[in-house]
Amino acid sequence: MKTAQGLPLPSLSRGRFLRSDASASEEAIYAYTDEALFEASGVRIAFTERAGGFSVSPFDSLNLGEYVDDDPAVVQGNRRKLLSALGFPNAQIISPKQVHGTDVAIWRYMNETNLVRQTAQQGADALVVEDAQCAALLVFADCMPVILVAPNGAFAVAHAGWRGAYGHVAVRALLALCEYSCCQPGECNAYIGPYIHAECFEVSNDLMQRFSIAFGEDCAPDARHVDLGRVVSSDLQHAGIVPERIADVDICTACNTSKFYSYRAQQGICGRHGALAVRQ
Repeated sequence: MKTAQGLPLPSLSRGRFLRSDASASEEAIYAYTDEALFEASGVRIAFTERAGGFSVSPFDSLNLGEYVDDDPAVVQGNRRKLLSALGFPNAQIISPKQVHGTDVAIWRYMNETNLVRQTAQQGADALVVEDAQCAALLVFADCMPVILVAPNGAFAVAHAGWRGAYGHVAVRALLALCEYSCCQPGECNAYIGPYIHAECFEVSNDLMQRFSIAFGEDCAPDARHVDLGRVVSSDLQHAGIVPERIADVDICTACNTSKFYSYRAQQGICGRHGALAVRQ
């Protein structure tokens, strides 16, 4: 097991992943990841694109979400293919039931898997993981995925829709991660995956005002739009993460439905891409 002694500064790049036993015709999986982080700490993070799986339209094809009327067996096959392609075919995986809240589940040891899975299925929008070969997966279709990594290789994955962002779910995950890892927020890396950008995220004037009051006027470019990226990034910085340790892939899901799922752009009928983290 590798351990990070001071993480490299975060950087996201698009990677191509195939299972080691893939046939010549097998479709690859594409995901945004940080190779330097993997080399330094053994932590593999992945913000997946929608191609490379087994689901059929309208969930085509790497749908990782369980609650979208896709065939559950196909979804499980997609998840297994993803883990294998990333090099973790034997990892245990927990994917919480996401409820647009702020609860954080804690998964410290492999032998707690069944208990933590039961707890997470009652509702959680962030998962902190300490042990190796324990994969955290949360799923998205416009909401913001956030992955946080501590210097010792522990990590957290969080789901920040507007309710979660307003409720500081990413910061709650960060503080829990720091508590269990005995580190400071400024030592951690934060990664922000694809989400719906401000120009496509129209909200009520009342909601815009609530965000402006809570997070400052910069988070609302006009009277009907909210910038979730600015909200979560500034929230993490106020909690102690330094700006250079925040990497944003800077992709709008609603503008890129050929590569990502978008609940708004696809009128609510779509699959879910994922944010996954796991450690050697």
